Amino acid sequence: MSTMCCRVPDFLMGLAERSRPDLAGKPVALLGADELVCAVSREARQSGVTLQMEPRQAQMRCPDVRLQPVDLEASQAEHGAFVGKLAECGLPVEAPSWGVAYVDLQAVATTSQTVQPFCADLGKQARGVLGDGLVPSIGWDTGKFTARAAASYASPAHMRLVDRNNEERFLQPLSIGLLPLSPLALQQLTWLGIRTLGQFAKLPKTAVWQRFGAEGKLAQAWAQGRDDRPVRRTIEEATPPLSIDFDPPTGLHGDVLEAVLSNLRPSLSALARRLEGCRRMRLDLHFEDDTTRKIDHTFVEPVVEESRLRATISHQLQVLNWPAELASVSLSLLECGELMPHQLMLFDLDTERSPLRELAEKLSGRYREIFFRLCMSDERHPLSERRSSLTALAAGWVA
Repeated sequence: MSTMCCRVPDFLMGLAERSRPDLAGKPVALLGADELVCAVSREARQSGVTLQMEPRQAQMRCPDVRLQPVDLEASQAEHGAFVGKLAECGLPVEAPSWGVAYVDLQAVATTSQTVQPFCADLGKQARGVLGDGLVPSIGWDTGKFTARAAASYASPAHMRLVDRNNEERFLQPLSIGLLPLSPLALQQLTWLGIRTLGQFAKLPKTAVWQRFGAEGKLAQAWAQGRDDRPVRRTIEEATPPLSIDFDPPTGLHGDVLEAVLSNLRPSLSALARRLEGCRRMRLDLHFEDDTTRKIDHTFVEPVVEESRLRATISHQLQVLNWPAELASVSLSLLECGELMPHQLMLFDLDTERSPLRELAEKLSGRYREIFFRLCMSDERHPLSERRSSLTALAAGWVA
């Protein structure tokens, strides 16, 4: 295969700063429909604001952060124009997430020397339609994962072409954070000292399968440079529509929510095994009085966690005007895409009592003080050893 990845870094934030020039250079966090952070400016990221934070958490990390709702309609229009321009080449184009698109170059070029002019031309066309402030970078390889990794490490307006014989050398030093594994899986790997794709690629396959399941097996293959997924159009009607009948008809939101989630679980499990998630879903609700209502929801990033789907569907059902009792629901997953890599955090930031502190208190009675944290006592002191000190998380027993 021959796959090009065209990636626009910080696509959503770039659009926001272009429409609101006063946001440029300021700590900004964009909020999705679920009231969670979906995009972060560089200044906010430096203060510790990360994706999927609640507004309160972001403000605790950065008191000056500006919280802005993301304009999904405008973002979809810009993203559609970007993908449409690339599709004008007549080659298969797949758009897995915001500002990211794969192009299948197999029919026109298969080596780095021959794909270079095609990549340069497509990059110029994409930059022309995106305008100022949104500069794409390009990566190329035989597989989608390595192509995307190459685009992630290429500077804006530059390209990184990786030949088959250089894949292993290119991937080895890169962070495992590029893999869209769950936060728990990334934590376990980090605790084991596995921090690079090269280290993860060398783990025994059986052990990876036993610990992380099908998702881990697939992620290890990507880390080894083995990715045979074809470039395909963004999935439409990813799964056949599911029909749910209620006999007798119901007016209880909770019953409808549980029925929808129960029917969604097999599809979500299948997507999770492929490291994919739902980007857009639609619910067609048919009521007893022969009227219909439609819920069409687009997620800022692909979602596979049932908790997030539960919260979204529950909210949509509650704000919907029900003209009568519900007789049936038709459920469709209209678009799917690759899961986004997670930013690694040790513990949930909204817990008032750290799990590490609780563990330290349990163990300190037997092993005394074994957990410490670094505290800055005088960050301007001329002697480095006087600028900080270690403080025990829990006091040990006194003999």
